[in-house]
Amino acid sequence: MSDHMPGLPGPAPDPTTEGYWLAAGRGELVVQVCRACGTHRHPPTEACYVCNSLDWTWDPHDGRGTVYTYTWTDRPVVPALAHLGVYNVSVVELEGTTGVVRILSRVTGVDRDELVVGLPVEVHFDPAGDDVALPVFRPRVSD
Repeated sequence: MSDHMPGLPGPAPDPTTEGYWLAAGRGELVVQVCRACGTHRHPPTEACYVCNSLDWTWDPHDGRGTVYTYTWTDRPVVPALAHLGVYNVSVVELEGTTGVVRILSRVTGVDRDELVVGLPVEVHFDPAGDDVALPVFRPRVSD
C-alpha cells in the first residue's frame, strides 16, 4: 500500500483562495458558497457561475466524498516531484453540496488496484507551508 507522500508544492494563495488554504492549514475543509443563490463552487471564484453575484462566503464541509475519476502518475510532471515516485491524481466529488463540487487532489493509502471510481473517501491534510495545507483524501473506514 502506498503511504502518505508529503512534499507536494504548496499553493499560491490569492485574495479569492486564501480562506480555503488557511482553513486547510487549520485542518478544516471549506467550500465557497454564493450568499445570493446558495450554490457551492470549487475552485473558488469571485463571481457565481449561476447568478453572477459577487457576494460569497466559506461554508464548512465534513470532507466526505467519492472518487469521481483518477489517474496514476508514473513519471514526475516536473523534476522537482521525482522524489514522490508513483502517485495518483484524483478528482473527489464532495457529498452534501448545493451544486456539484469536485476537488482535484489525491487519495493516500491505496494501491493501484484499490483506487476505483466511487470509492468513499474522507479528507485529511498535508502541511504545505506557513499556515496552509493541501486537502488530500483517504479511503473511509466506515459510513
